Amino acid sequence: MTERDKQGAFGGEAESGRVSDTQHTSQPAAKMTRKNKLIVVGVVAAVLVAAGAGFWVWHEQPSFCNAICHSPMDKYVETYYEGDPGKLVTAHAEAGDACLDCHEAEITTQVSEVMAWVSDSYPMGEDGLLATGKEFATEEFCANGDCHNMTDVVNATWGFAGNDEKYNPHSSHQDNNLECGDCHKVHETSTLYCAKCHDMNLPEGWEATNE
Repeated sequence: MTERDKQGAFGGEAESGRVSDTQHTSQPAAKMTRKNKLIVVGVVAAVLVAAGAGFWVWHEQPSFCNAICHSPMDKYVETYYEGDPGKLVTAHAEAGDACLDCHEAEITTQVSEVMAWVSDSYPMGEDGLLATGKEFATEEFCANGDCHNMTDVVNATWGFAGNDEKYNPHSSHQDNNLECGDCHKVHETSTLYCAKCHDMNLPEGWEATNE
């Protein structure tokens, strides 16, 4: 065998070894690449889930209402946090209730709100509240069993605010013509309808009705 043949033979073996080594090393590399892709996909999915959960939790908070598209909600959110005892929203805030506990996010309402926001057609009053606010503070809505029980409310308010025990604003002689919202104002100062005729002590922060 000539020197060239020997070199060819050994060279062929060496080349064959290199090809074999390349084949062996490419398989783990491919597996590693797939593994890395799975890790990246998993991390991205975890981040999206965490972000979505965080957004949903924020969506439940009053601060969400005036942070995204509800520019007219500034006054309402301010009253939620200011702690004014004369406003019903304070009692709800102290109880841990948020906006959506009373204001249900119905799809029809949300669509109309988005349209109003896009057209910037919110009619506002001088007090910073919506001029067309929906009145829903009725006995049917508030005393629904899940929030308030009217029997319990009546029993707890005889002689309210230090008045004579014969007085009870929830058991009045108005033949049930009054609704909760006639006295209890959520984002405004509450007014005692009874004080229109009677000289009575007012609950803290309240005013006598002028209606």
